[in-house]
Amino acid sequence: MHGSVIDICKNLAEDFGPEESVAVLVWTKADVMDCGECMEITEDEAGRVLSAIGDEGYHFEYGVGQDRVREMLNNLRDEEERAREVSVSAAALEQVLRVAWGFMRLEDAQGGEGYAANLWQSEHEALRKVGEALKR
Repeated sequence: MHGSVIDICKNLAEDFGPEESVAVLVWTKADVMDCGECMEITEDEAGRVLSAIGDEGYHFEYGVGQDRVREMLNNLRDEEERAREVSVSAAALEQVLRVAWGFMRLEDAQGGEGYAANLWQSEHEALRKVGEALKR
C-alpha cells in the first residue's frame, strides 16, 4: 500500500475491522533516501522506489531492507538508461556505424560467418536499427 497517511488510514479502515489485529511496517521517502545515500539517490528516485515498495508483493515473502531498496534503485536506473534518448547528427552516427560494422566483419573473418552477430546479439540488432533509422 502506498499513499498519503490519510489514504493509507482510510484503506486500512476499509480493509480491516476495528477489532482486527494488524502489523504495519512504514517506509518513508527519508528511509529510502538513507538506504540509497551511498548511491547518491535523488528525491525523485526515492519517491519512485517508495511507490514500488508499496506496489510490489515481494515484501510479503522476503521483506524489504537496504539491499532490496538498492536493488530497486539499480533496476529503476537501468530502465531509465535503456529508455534514454539522445540527439546526434546523422553524419556522426554513420561514422560510428562504419567502424562498428567494420569490427563485426573482422570478427566474422576471424570467427566464421555470423560469429559477431551471435556473440553480440543485442548490439548487432541495435546497429541494424540505427542503420534503418538513418535510411529514412
